[in-house]
Amino acid sequence: MVFYRRHALPEGCAGRIGVSDPKPTTVAIVAAEGVMSSAIAGPFDILSSAGYIWQVLNEDPAAARRFNVSVLARDRGPLRCFQGLTAYADKALEDMPAPDIAFVPTVFLPALFEEPIGIPDAWQPVVDWLGAAYRGGSLVCSNSSGAILLAEAGLLDGRAATIHWTLAERARQKYPAIRFQPDRVLIPEGPGERIVTAGGGTCWQDLALYLIARFAGSVTAAQTAKSFTIFRKVRGQQPYAEWIPTRNHGDAAVVRAQEALHSGFPDAGVMSAALAASGLSSRTFKRRFKAATGQSATDYIQHLRVKEARFRLETTNTSIEEIGARIGYRDVGFFRALFRRLVGLTPGQYREQFGLLEYPGADPFDSAAEPFDAEAAS
Repeated sequence: MVFYRRHALPEGCAGRIGVSDPKPTTVAIVAAEGVMSSAIAGPFDILSSAGYIWQVLNEDPAAARRFNVSVLARDRGPLRCFQGLTAYADKALEDMPAPDIAFVPTVFLPALFEEPIGIPDAWQPVVDWLGAAYRGGSLVCSNSSGAILLAEAGLLDGRAATIHWTLAERARQKYPAIRFQPDRVLIPEGPGERIVTAGGGTCWQDLALYLIARFAGSVTAAQTAKSFTIFRKVRGQQPYAEWIPTRNHGDAAVVRAQEALHSGFPDAGVMSAALAASGLSSRTFKRRFKAATGQSATDYIQHLRVKEARFRLETTNTSIEEIGARIGYRDVGFFRALFRRLVGLTPGQYREQFGLLEYPGADPFDSAAEPFDAEAAS
């Protein structure tokens, strides 16, 4: 499947960002190797439609596109995206050195999930272009893993940034000068807030609306959001992030304790069982468990129980009280407060947002507890 961009609109002038500017704001969606096609097409459609689609839908003759959007890549022409879809880059990097906005969409490569994060050589021309565009006055923004390219360009050093929550810890290790805050959906930074990072997945929707509000006004942003039925992620990325326990630390005693916690987390005596499994004294156990996992044993079991509660809220109609009891919390008030602190939503809100349909005859509890691979952890 191939999708092509529409014919280019007349270009605006770089650096003009006033909401009253009659000329379209120029946007370059900058595609690097591994780019996700949805992260190109989605922002392209939303930004291209600002000032136009609402007016057409409501038979308003005052329709005027507020953004002139181009897709850039190292070379002009067909662009192979992640998952195999072919897009089209209508300009090469050198053809558009200083757009008003440089938009770096999500990229997905196996190297991003290595430790440390691997950076392909093919990214270097894009990285160099981003640095030059910023120095030339462009606002530079990214969605999800696109922040890695901004980091490689040195644009995020000493600043806060957001990224897809699964990449946050690896990104912190590779770029210690950057303050990654994966719970945030949008973070504007730098002089004049000319650097903006957005969180994972469809946070490009929030980023596109932010850009529309900033460059074309809040009314146009609201109209565009209503036209596309976009729901802003007002609670950040926290409700989406899944807790992933540290397992490859190599401390055999802590691995045994983790096994005990994973197999018996609903039990009131699980902490004693974990201590016994470790074979350590209480004081040594507390110190080594936190050193190995980055969490206290109490914090660990709370996250483990809430992870199980999330699964049950997603897949069953079991009452919140019963779910709390089944994971080890008979005090439903404590369970609700803990859940909200760790997830950012109440259990009821979480079920409303993420609850899935049940299938007749299926028992989701059969595989509810995630198995702990002790061999892989040791």
